[in-house]
Order: sequence, then structure tokens, then C-alpha cells
Amino acid sequence: MSDLEEIEESTILFNASREELNAERNNEEYELDSIGEEEDQQTSFIQDNERHSDLFDFDEHLIPLTLTETQRRPTHLEKKITFLNGLTLVVGTMVGSGIFASPGPVVKHAGSVGMSLVVWLICGLLACTGALTYAELGSEIPISGGEHAYLSHAYGSLPAFLFSWTAITCLKPGGNAIIAVIFAEYLNRIIYHTAFDDAKEHPTAATHKWLNKIVAILCIIIISLINTYSVRLATRTQDLFTAVKMISLAVIAVIGFVVLGKGGMTENFDGDLFSGTSTRAGDYALAFYSGLWAYDGWNNVNFIAGEMENPARDLPRVIMVGLPLVIIFYLLANVAYYAVLPSSIVIKTNTIALDFGRAIFGPVGGILFALCVAASCFGAANGGIFTGSRLIYVAGREGYLPTVFGKVHSTWNTPTAALIMQAVLTIVLIIPGSFTTLLNFVSVAGWVFYFLTSFGLLILRWREPNLERPYRVWLTTPLIFCCVAVFLVVMPFVRVPLESLAALGFILAGIPFWYVRVKYKESFTSQAIKDYVANINIKVKTWRLNHEYSKQEIIEQ
Repeated sequence: MSDLEEIEESTILFNASREELNAERNNEEYELDSIGEEEDQQTSFIQDNERHSDLFDFDEHLIPLTLTETQRRPTHLEKKITFLNGLTLVVGTMVGSGIFASPGPVVKHAGSVGMSLVVWLICGLLACTGALTYAELGSEIPISGGEHAYLSHAYGSLPAFLFSWTAITCLKPGGNAIIAVIFAEYLNRIIYHTAFDDAKEHPTAATHKWLNKIVAILCIIIISLINTYSVRLATRTQDLFTAVKMISLAVIAVIGFVVLGKGGMTENFDGDLFSGTSTRAGDYALAFYSGLWAYDGWNNVNFIAGEMENPARDLPRVIMVGLPLVIIFYLLANVAYYAVLPSSIVIKTNTIALDFGRAIFGPVGGILFALCVAASCFGAANGGIFTGSRLIYVAGREGYLPTVFGKVHSTWNTPTAALIMQAVLTIVLIIPGSFTTLLNFVSVAGWVFYFLTSFGLLILRWREPNLERPYRVWLTTPLIFCCVAVFLVVMPFVRVPLESLAALGFILAGIPFWYVRVKYKESFTSQAIKDYVANINIKVKTWRLNHEYSKQEIIEQ
């Protein structure tokens, strides 16, 4: 082919590419005009959430925001969080519904009162090691995304995507389902265990089971409607019920301390506290799951680091002061339960605060404590649905999910489609599950990624030793955490294989979606970049040949 023919072909290709680019630009301008109103709604939604969602900061969660989203926000968050602010945030985040539902399963699997208290202590110390490990990861990878960001940096996009997938489809809905079941159990007990003394009037086990499921589903629907209607209403609901939760726990601890000081109402602290202690490793895995559920929230501690006045100094202090405070609160609450209730009742009940109040103050006390715990659960579920729906919303905006989930309602200015999806996923888990099965299912899935994330710190220590680490934890801390995490992932496959396999299946089900939503897009983007570079090369070559042709023409003249 002659130079002239090559020039003509290159010119044709370049003109065709230019026409395609012009057509694409015109199409983009048309699309921008047509969705201008929708973008205004999205901006308003983001700003509205910034004003009203301090307790539900969802930027730190799983999926990083697009450049367009982040450009709408300030480049740097103001460093205004003091040590005291961080301490109250950590304690308030961790103390939830678990302490009102987990004591029974813990003592059931531990086998004795003494060992159950040891399990609660070890769970708290394990939460400390996990929080310190995450604190280093947060200091060396100071970007939004939490585990998603850490897994992506350490392993690549597949584990990070699987974590986001699992959080959206399993962890968040499963956590919300557990809280809703606890709420239903307490609310129903007010009616048919506190109002009636005659056992014959109690419903059958099957009726009891389905009443709990119906009430739990109604709870999820009501909270979803509240969040659909107004962000402000959702956040104010959370403020109210958080205060109720903290007051209830403090009252239980104080009453138990007073009762124990007078000699106690039971024989739990007489004789050998460790009589009947379990010797099976699988039992302890299940006991740890129940206890660690009550400490849930330790993995969010590092998200406040970017807004602390002196994170290198205050973040470790917040962890080393805040988590021991929670441990002390939980141990005092458990001691209070055992001082008032026989261990046989603690093992059987899922509504220990109601039984505690009834033993101290009679039926009226049972109703009062049950209402307080139900309110606490309602608030916790409200927070879970709020943040869970925002994960779905961001996933829709990022293209991980269909774009309909990344839209906001034109009137209510809330992510309606994301809230509907969150509610449906939660209800799907409530129908076949119970507190114990849901807890095992969610815990196995969660601890798989806790292990991968903490092991990622060890990988980064070896692979990137020069990475800046404003806070550096002792190496033994992540090693201990990783060893315990392996134990908590492996042992349930022996004791509760069905729930464990279901959790593993949920995680692996995300792999095809990763290929479609991420890998394919990465390949497509790479090809698009290659095509763009090729067009640039054609343009340069065409200009060079035209220049040489003109120069030769001048010489000939």
C-alpha cells in the first residue's frame, strides 16, 4: 500500500472516529438534559443525608463512591472529634440488642455460669484485637470503603466485591432479621407471657413461632416505610431509641449489683461456678458467635479516625478505654441476670430482660423492661435498615446493581427502590430462620471476611513494608485475631453444617455477578482505552504523513 493510500485510509478512519465521537457527545448532551432533574434529586438526597445522618454515616461502608459523588462533598472532613466524642460514639455503636438476647445461647453452649462469663470476657478481648487490627488498616489505607477498601488493596477486586455482595445480600439483611426477631419475641411475650399466668392460655410452639415471624415482618415493613417517607424522621427515631437502650442496660446493671449485694435471689454463685462446663470445641464456637454478636460494631471503630483531632494518639485510647467499658457493662449485666434468674431459665429464654424485670417487680416490671428492650431493638433495626439501604443505593450508583436501585424518589427524596430491596431480603431471611439459625448463618459469613481482612494486614506488612502507618499494632494482635477467626469459621461446619454451608453458598453466589458487573466492565474499559489510543495513533500518523507529503510537494515545486 502506498503512503497516499495509507493516508486516505487513515483519514477515513479518523473522520469516522470523529463522527462517532461527535454523535456520542450529542447523545450525552441529550441524556444530560433529560436527566438533569434526576441529578438534582440525587444531589438533594445526598445533601439531605449529610445533614441528618450523623449516626448512620454510610460513606464508610462497603462500596466506594464515584468521582462525581465525591466531588460534591468537601475534600477533607473537619477534624473535630475529640477523645470523648470518639469514646461515646464507640460505646453507643457497640451496645445494641445482643446483650438482651445472647446470654441464653452463651450459657447454653458454654455449659456453666462461670464459663459463660469467661466467654463474655474473651469475646470482649477478641473485639479489642479486631478493633486494633482494623485501626492500623484504617491508618495505612485512609479511604472510604471499610473492608471493601482493605480487601481490594490486599487481594484485588474479587474478594472486595464478594464482601460487598455478602454484606448487601446476607450480612445487613441477616442482622436486621435477627434484631426484628428479638423485637417480635419481646413484644409477643408482653402479650401472652406477662398478661397471662395460666400456662394453658399460652399459644402452642408452632403458633408462637409464626406470631414472632409475622410481628418481625411487620416491624421491618413499618421501619422501611418510615425510612421511605423521611430521612429526618428515621434519624430522630434512632436518637430516641438509642437513649432508651442505654438507660435500660444501666438500670439492669445497677439493680443486679444491688440484689447481689443483698445475697442474690438464686444459687448461681454458690458452689462451683464451672460445674457442667462443656468440653466440645464446636460448642464454644457457637457460644462465641452469640457473645460476639453483642459486641458487633467493633469493626466500625476506625471509621472515625479521619475526623479525629489527633488520631495517632486518640484512636488507640478510644479502643483501649471504650471496649473495656463495654466489657464491664456486659459482665455486670450478665452477673445481674444470674443474680436474679436461675441458670435454667437463662438458658431457655430469648427475652431475658423481661424475665429479669418480672422477677424483680412482678408483671408490671416485666412489661416495662420488655417495652424498653423492644424499643431498643426497633431503634437498632431502624439503623440497620437505614445503612443497609444506602449500601444498595451506592451499589446501584456504581453499577454493581441495576441502576434503578441507585435512584431516589421524586417526592420523598429517599432511595425507595433500595429500601424495598432491603426489606424483601430481610423478610426472605426471617421466614425460614430463627434467632439461633440466623445468628449462625450471619456469623459464619461475617467471620470469613473478618479473617481475610485481618490476614490482609499481615500480607501488607510483608508486601509493602514501607507503607506509611501512622498507627502500628503489635504483630501478635492480628495473629491472635486470625487464629481465632479460623476457629470460628471452621468449627460451625461441624456443629451447624446447614447454616454454615448456606453462608458459604451466599458468598460463592457472588462470583458470577463479579464477572458480569466488574470483570466484564474492566475488560470492556481496557478495550475502550486501547481503541482510544489507536485512534490517537492514527491521528498522529495521519498528521505526520500529511506534513511529509506537503513538504515533499513544496520541494518538488
